[in-house]
Amino acid sequence: MARLLLLATMMIYVSVALPLHRFQTAIEGIPADHTRIDAEGGISDVTCSGVEMRLKIAAGNGTFRLHARDYTRVDISEDVPFQAGEFKPCTELDGKTAKISFVTVERKSYDGEIQSIEVESERGK
Repeated sequence: MARLLLLATMMIYVSVALPLHRFQTAIEGIPADHTRIDAEGGISDVTCSGVEMRLKIAAGNGTFRLHARDYTRVDISEDVPFQAGEFKPCTELDGKTAKISFVTVERKSYDGEIQSIEVESERGK
């Protein structure tokens, strides 16, 4: 009787453990977490389509093509408060200097998804 109980326990363990092992192996095949990068530099080529925004930033650590699926959800700030009302990134960001935090992406036509933008104040104004 003890052997039968031991055999049944082993069968249950094998039927549960093997599918879990296959599941864990599939998870290990997923690429590592994407990297968060801070880039500071000049902004250019800002384009918007609805709430989607694309831009380029020429930073000391490289030139990056960046994307925001919905720029209204991106934290946008200025190191000194904006001079007049709400900042409109689609029309006011081009030509400015900013610090942008983004998360890298793979297999896209851009290098990363924008997480936050800190626009630097214009000196001498």
